[in-house]
Amino acid sequence: MFRCPACMTLILILTTVASGSIVVVDDDGTGNFTKIQDAINASEIGDEIVVKNGTYPENVLVDRSIILKGENGTVVNGSGISSPLIRITADDVVLEGFTVTGCIDENPRSGAILVKSDGCKILNNTIYSSLGYGLSLVNTENDLVSGNIAYDNEFCGICLFGSNFSQLLGNEAFGNRKCGLTLLGCSYVVLTGNQLYDNGEVGINVVNSTTAELRLNEINLNGEDGIFLMNSTNNALINNEIHENNHNGINLYQSTANTVIGNKVQGSGEEGILIVKRADDNLISNNLISENGINGVGIYGSYSSTIINNGVYFNRDNGIYSRDYSGGTMVANNEVYGNFRYGIGLEDSSSNFIKGNHVHDNLNGIIMVRCENFHVTFNEIYRNYFGLCLESVSSFVVSENEICNNTNNGFEMKSCDESRIWENDICENGNDGVHISESLHTVIFGNTIMNNSDYGVQVLDQSTLNTFMYNNVQNNLGGGFYFYEGDINLITGNTIAENQRFNVRDNMMENQWLGNFYGDYSGSDLNGDSFGDEPYAVYGRRGAISFDPRPIISMATLEEMSPTELEGTSWV
Repeated sequence: MFRCPACMTLILILTTVASGSIVVVDDDGTGNFTKIQDAINASEIGDEIVVKNGTYPENVLVDRSIILKGENGTVVNGSGISSPLIRITADDVVLEGFTVTGCIDENPRSGAILVKSDGCKILNNTIYSSLGYGLSLVNTENDLVSGNIAYDNEFCGICLFGSNFSQLLGNEAFGNRKCGLTLLGCSYVVLTGNQLYDNGEVGINVVNSTTAELRLNEINLNGEDGIFLMNSTNNALINNEIHENNHNGINLYQSTANTVIGNKVQGSGEEGILIVKRADDNLISNNLISENGINGVGIYGSYSSTIINNGVYFNRDNGIYSRDYSGGTMVANNEVYGNFRYGIGLEDSSSNFIKGNHVHDNLNGIIMVRCENFHVTFNEIYRNYFGLCLESVSSFVVSENEICNNTNNGFEMKSCDESRIWENDICENGNDGVHISESLHTVIFGNTIMNNSDYGVQVLDQSTLNTFMYNNVQNNLGGGFYFYEGDINLITGNTIAENQRFNVRDNMMENQWLGNFYGDYSGSDLNGDSFGDEPYAVYGRRGAISFDPRPIISMATLEEMSPTELEGTSWV
């Protein structure tokens, strides 16, 4: 029988650590061990290893579930080989309080600290000057990364590859050559209260990831985007502070069904929030988006975005802008003001719904070019240079808006057709209330057009086959209706009164005037049928004259009369 010598037994007692015990590592020889790896090798599951202040030139492997704690800034700077300085392969490890620096491992799936196991806690470490990543988690679950500082690393400060159900809380990543924090192929990761700033490219980089939550992070002064999502879905960006990033505050690139709520996005070099290249079905709500270099919100080649309840102001180009054949966008209940070009602009866009926005004090209010099939309704558009301007658009509805106190025309349309303009208040604008050119097959119905500084309605440049019906056109300084050019239009059932220079002018003689109330009509109604006995003459330039054969005798009568009582209104 083999018998252990007494001296060997003593050695085993001294070097073997009981489960759950505390072991001290000190490089000056006063602890249980002088090397971290020796202490790990001698440990059992549940042990705590306390590493005293000092510098440890090791590449450490943690292959069992222990607590490894540095004390007073313990430094691990490697033994000169190209591998992680601390590699964790066991589950439920706690790593806390180390300074990890000088890693020379450039492997794209490695890092100065590399975690390849589940349920680990990486707490209050400082990682810097790595030739690759600072802290990497690869194919892990349920890890906690909190209170760490990662800076001056060649790639990203903190990176998760294929990691799920993990939390990153209160970390700081700055001065990294690429990104502060990256999620690649991850799901159900929570990022809360992190600070990401002065990184060479992106503050938070989310690629091929889903169902992440980014909340209450501060993301500032990064070289490209604050937050960048690519091919990522169902992520939530909530209550983050995103300031002064060189490119975009938030970039949703080919990323769908994400929620962006309650963020402050300010001072980006380009777009505040960029939605680009089939980034469909995203919700942008309750954000403050200001002072960005191009647009507050830019939508390019994307569909079914919802932009609702945001404050969008003082951006150097447009407040909200959609182009490149984007469509199906809902823009609702936003406060859009002080933008240097357009409050809301749409170009080459279709099937959009613009509702309930306050658009004011921009250079121009709402501008649409080469668009089709959209609704603009219940908006307040005021104190812009132009109010609402449409060019080369078709099949649209503009209804129940207040378009007032704009410096130039309140509502302007050029080269538009097959549309409906109804029940808008268009008042007190600095030029025309409604200005129409080169447009056809449009119905302008039931609008209040009053107190504009030039004409209530001006029609020019061969606008034809339009219907003007039941509008109230009063107290405009230049005149009520002025048909400078454009014929075969129907003007019926309108109230046209107390306009200063004239109530109506028509240069063309081929428009049909029928059953309007004219404030300056002086004829009588001897038979009591509510229509004047004499026609109303509509004069124009160069001796042009047209007639309304059935002028309404009183404003009150017109208000009570139904459209069917006006004969001949269906010809256009």
